[in-house]
Amino acid sequence: MSRRALMRFCSAVFVPTVMAVAVYAATPQEAQKARHEHYEDLGDAFKAVRDNSRGDNPDWAALEKSAQTVVDASVDQQKWFAKGTGPEAGKTRALPEIWSKPDDFTAAQKMLSERAPKLLAAVKAKDLPGVQAAFKEVGGACKNCHENFRSPKKTTSPPPDRE
Repeated sequence: MSRRALMRFCSAVFVPTVMAVAVYAATPQEAQKARHEHYEDLGDAFKAVRDNSRGDNPDWAALEKSAQTVVDASVDQQKWFAKGTGPEAGKTRALPEIWSKPDDFTAAQKMLSERAPKLLAAVKAKDLPGVQAAFKEVGGACKNCHENFRSPKKTTSPPPDRE
């Protein structure tokens, strides 16, 4: 075997193996933290699309960057919800239904992954009404998943006034 062929073989076999080990080496808590940060980035990008599509003169470059982030985040979301990274692993708003109803969760994720590219296409076409319509569609996909697979944010309310 030539040196070049050996290098190709090693790259094809060992690099994916090392990458797989690196992914699985993370603790469930580290995976939860990475998932949280991923969805924070997605939320920030989504808010940037919302804010930038409200006026008459949007910053199309900023819109495109944010819409691309939304599209990128919509792909292969299952990787963020590995078995063992739910409530049993620590504090998370991810509900157990993600793992107990995987077909429903996959359908909810598919809704986002199908709608997000339409947002990016409208941005690239510089079609502001199209961006606004696609934004609502993507928002509906987000809402669907949040209502079914994410627990509400817990707020601490002040103690009642006693008079």
